[in-house]
Amino acid sequence: MQEHSAAEHATFRAKFADGICYLCDAPVTSYTKGQPCAHWLLNPKGFTKGDFPAVTKRYGFFQLESFLRWIANTASFARNINDLKDEGTGKLFESTIRYNDLEWGFSCAESDYMGHTTTQHARHAHYHFQMRVRGYTIIKYNDFHIPFKDSEIHQIEAMRAAPNLIKHRYPFGEGMEDVLTDETVDHIVNGGLAGEGVNEDEAPFKLDTLVVADEGTTMRGEDIYNLIQEARAKNVTIASLIHKLPNSSARVVVSPGPGVVEQAPRSGGRKKRD
Repeated sequence: MQEHSAAEHATFRAKFADGICYLCDAPVTSYTKGQPCAHWLLNPKGFTKGDFPAVTKRYGFFQLESFLRWIANTASFARNINDLKDEGTGKLFESTIRYNDLEWGFSCAESDYMGHTTTQHARHAHYHFQMRVRGYTIIKYNDFHIPFKDSEIHQIEAMRAAPNLIKHRYPFGEGMEDVLTDETVDHIVNGGLAGEGVNEDEAPFKLDTLVVADEGTTMRGEDIYNLIQEARAKNVTIASLIHKLPNSSARVVVSPGPGVVEQAPRSGGRKKRD
């Protein structure tokens, strides 16, 4: 399975670099009525909201999200895919994906999956989709109730039955939920992320450091200054050296940086991980 994904992704990358869709071998800027393809979600000239159902009839939820994740990661790995549970609203599936001036959102609440018994066209298990171009919404979440395919329902049921054992992965389409984890925080802090030439507006992570002097002691400004200079000389984060500051204890908080696409819609402020 992994070898197949790697080969498929390699084909996608090679063709996408040439402006070709690997699914239909047509330019990603092309639109041919009656020949729906996932690359239509790149908003080629001629595409309208009314064409969207034809795309979802041909491609399932996981296929579309994987395709768009691959596209997003050609621009920058992970930071253009916000699937952080901490930033979501507790839905079964919830992610926002960005590529250049395009933004796509996937959303499926428990009530969506179970079906809305009060609405005839939404009785089936379904999800919602949003698409924005340059900040303008051309497909709204409530425009369509997109049914899951039978094979996807079987997969989701297996995931729900054994959530700790069965998870849906997106090889080469990893997002921030895969990157910003409790297990990777130490690597983020000590991985030399604050290098020369880093554009803070595009940073995938934000590090906040709180230092408290031990009881009965004080911290010297000279020690802090020397630590800052050492971090600059070594081209590492100050957080990675803060343990060297005498007579003190420190807490480093890692959160999504300003370069990470925000979930849309999202509830509450961005949460942080220690």
